[in-house]
Amino acid sequence: MLKIISLTFVLILFPYKSLALQFEIQDVCTGHSLYLEKVEGEYLEVGSLTTSLLDKLGVEYVGSDLGINTMLGTPTGDEALEIINRLEMRSYGWCYEVDGQVPEVLPPYYSLNKNSKKVTWFFGFAYYKAGNWLSQCEKVSVSRPAFICKK
Repeated sequence: MLKIISLTFVLILFPYKSLALQFEIQDVCTGHSLYLEKVEGEYLEVGSLTTSLLDKLGVEYVGSDLGINTMLGTPTGDEALEIINRLEMRSYGWCYEVDGQVPEVLPPYYSLNKNSKKVTWFFGFAYYKAGNWLSQCEKVSVSRPAFICKK
């Protein structure tokens, strides 16, 4: 009985961390890790985790818990559009994935849990053709478009 009381007391005084995951920011053109940080804490969703770690790491960015507009000198606005022809274009921006899957929700609406292992931010694009968005968050590091990945 004393062991149970002692164990309960220890658990109350020293609560376990709910998360132990990795946070990564990939290089725009190579996909290599520029930042890889082990995270332990009580982050409930990707948005607050991201802004908190960007601030902690000293990464200059424009954005909020809702998403990242730019970091690492990436283009924004019209400069982030690639007009292929009058029916096709690519729109570039920052995307995130959790454990290799790209969620279909904004960062503050993606809940993290004790099973979450890795949050990765990468520069990607959405592809538009003839009135339809055909893809989103395709990695720039795979296609390496010349106007983004200048040699």
